[in-house]
Amino acid sequence: MDSPFEDSLLLSRFEQHLIGAGFTRPTIARHLDCTEKFQCYLRQADVASEAATPKHVSQHLHAQLQSYRRKHRCSPDSLFTWRHLHGAGIRRFLAFVQGRWPPPSMAVDKRGREVEVMLAAYEQLMRERRALAATTIVGHLAEARRFFEWLPGPRPSKALSKLTIGDVDRYIKSRSAGITRATVKLRCNNTRCLLRFLHGTGRIPRDLAASLMGPTLYRFEGIPSTIRPEQIDAILAGARKDRSAAGVRDYAILLLLATYGLRAGEVCRLQLGDIDWRGEQLWIRHSKTGARSCLPLLRSVGQAILDYVRRARPPSKAREVFLRLNAPRGAFMTNTALYCLLRRHMTRTGLRLNGKRGPHVFRHARAASLLRAGVPLKTIGDLLGHRSVSSTAEYLKLDDQELRNVALPLPLPEVSP
Repeated sequence: MDSPFEDSLLLSRFEQHLIGAGFTRPTIARHLDCTEKFQCYLRQADVASEAATPKHVSQHLHAQLQSYRRKHRCSPDSLFTWRHLHGAGIRRFLAFVQGRWPPPSMAVDKRGREVEVMLAAYEQLMRERRALAATTIVGHLAEARRFFEWLPGPRPSKALSKLTIGDVDRYIKSRSAGITRATVKLRCNNTRCLLRFLHGTGRIPRDLAASLMGPTLYRFEGIPSTIRPEQIDAILAGARKDRSAAGVRDYAILLLLATYGLRAGEVCRLQLGDIDWRGEQLWIRHSKTGARSCLPLLRSVGQAILDYVRRARPPSKAREVFLRLNAPRGAFMTNTALYCLLRRHMTRTGLRLNGKRGPHVFRHARAASLLRAGVPLKTIGDLLGHRSVSSTAEYLKLDDQELRNVALPLPLPEVSP
């Protein structure tokens, strides 16, 4: 249990943390008031702040709600809003103290412990022996957790010992409703990897991976979604007119996407140290391969980024170039932020695209423009961060002018006079 003096010091450090994160003074005052009451509750329960759990937060908020009802003789107009206002500061405080909030799920029953042990071993295999990317590991673990939750009975190990390919097929069927063939194939691949792990570690008697059949996808069967050059110009022109902090930031991001065809994650993770202003170079760490490539820093792009850094980038210790403007200030939490950003500017411009509408359409459009300019596939692949030319060859279908040149004439029916 922390003493009142230690609680006071911790609260003071938390206040400085909130100031640095860009919160307004009224928000900071409300967070500190809620946190101080929570510290008093923890002292009475003889629990240190570092050991607080979601159960302690729920019990404290319930006690505070009962106190509110006794004082005002009624409930708050909105319980959801009340819980958010009183709980947000506590959650941020616990994340500041413990380093992560909410804490990792703690399995309390035997089934949960078995699942966590298998997931930990599976994660170790993917990270140390297969050296998979972090995002790929997250996807595999999510599918594995769903599979273990789907298994019947109180003991997953017992269910696995009797697992058959029919059981696996039923699981895949339960996960395939209303989704595309590509997504079904991805889930089959993830499940197949899990089955290999389970057989390799002796948890299932037979290797069922080879018997799991997924849908067939043919290379180049689809056409990548793209956006026309005049539509890109309209989006950039609309963003450039907005001279607010958000507008200056968004224009620099959109110009990066349109000029270099970067992935959303590559823009979000771009560091201040990746820009060589004197050498006029831009270093990009590609999301899928992890390789770094050096691109020329074009004057228009460099000027847009410099304008953002000087005028609109909030003060922060974060090294990412592009930051959130609202508290807590820092790097974008997910790549989804760029999807929302692009959708907002497309709505302002009045554009409606068929197919996908994310930042990747800029990548496809850049590849198509380079193809029309006669740039070799290998050079385009190097710019886009592809390991294989076959990955770049998919964009050949976007070069509609060349496709017209090689098209065979359509025989017309004879018309009798």
